[in-house]
Amino acid sequence: MECDFNLRLGYTPRSPCGVTKAYGKRRMKILFLMLGLRDFKSGGYHFNFKMVEALHNAGHETDIVHFTTIPEKIRGSRIGGSFHALIRVLRYRPDLIIISKSYSFMIPLRLFLALKRYPILYMVHHLEWHDRTGGASAARKRAVRWFISCGTKVWVNSRSTADDVASLGIPLDTIHIVPPGFQRFELPPENRCMEPVTILSVGTVCPRKDQLTLLKACAGLGQRSFRVLILGDETTDTVYTEKVKREAEKDSLRGKVVFPGHLPLCDLYRLYGESSILANLSHWEGYGIAVAEAMWAGLPIVACSAGAVPELVTHGVEGFLVSPGNVEGCTEYLSELIDNRALREKMSINARKRAMKLFTWHETGREFVNLAEETAGCKIRRNQPHQR
Repeated sequence: MECDFNLRLGYTPRSPCGVTKAYGKRRMKILFLMLGLRDFKSGGYHFNFKMVEALHNAGHETDIVHFTTIPEKIRGSRIGGSFHALIRVLRYRPDLIIISKSYSFMIPLRLFLALKRYPILYMVHHLEWHDRTGGASAARKRAVRWFISCGTKVWVNSRSTADDVASLGIPLDTIHIVPPGFQRFELPPENRCMEPVTILSVGTVCPRKDQLTLLKACAGLGQRSFRVLILGDETTDTVYTEKVKREAEKDSLRGKVVFPGHLPLCDLYRLYGESSILANLSHWEGYGIAVAEAMWAGLPIVACSAGAVPELVTHGVEGFLVSPGNVEGCTEYLSELIDNRALREKMSINARKRAMKLFTWHETGREFVNLAEETAGCKIRRNQPHQR
């Protein structure tokens, strides 16, 4: 399937057969490094494990260095984890190293990789300073560039992330966009006309996802009939989670907000089908898998015009876009969708049409495997800063 999303990004899909000339059918040994200080349940980690599955299905041997795979005594230790990753490289002697972020564990390995040439596919879901306010210092940006520049090729998930990475000085010809896919799940019988209107929020409860602004916006909906479901991991930032839950207990929202937590995919898909609107007020999205999934389920979107979301949602067509932190704008668009059933139905149809043009996981896996095989087969070249 030729993907409209890729055409908009100027991305040319590679061979549909799933095998490139660089390796043919030869089985590769791949070391996939995605090491963090805890076991995350984010969309980025879900993507990584889906790509591990695709590599396995393509016949490649993949060894994963992850929080749960390292010895328990060094979990959460940057020093221990760093040398564990380096030792795994030395022992495994892979044909290809795939690295997803892992900055705080990279210094010994990065120094080693400056001397020993391995084909490396570096993965950037988003630059981490978008997770907090205040941006990043010049020194921090130089450090991140140093880590990423060891990549023979750099995978990114959207044009927005590609521009972000290029702004660090990473050469454009090393950056390759393969957008995430999503599962085209079966939807239950249509029931979105039922009251109350259900506003769904999907994502880790944290300042970047900004569930607090969503609740403040919902507090302005007055006596309208609605409920809010906030799905996602509540353990990443417990202080922020408590702040959000206190907001939900205010008089204007009491009894209308539910926190189901992090749910299995089957339950998540069911709730997409039972909801009326997706509210994604994240200050930054490298892609927005929850947005794509919700659009497949036919949900109108109210989201921030930040990061890659405008690459998925056109304002006034599949939903509405607001500036980050804009409580009044969010309230206005939620009110319009709640009050205007015909508008909800129209945007629902548009959202579903748009989602049908996006990649499935099968297509994403195929393209990612091709990129990995090309990376392993291409000649190493020195990365020079890109002049923009």
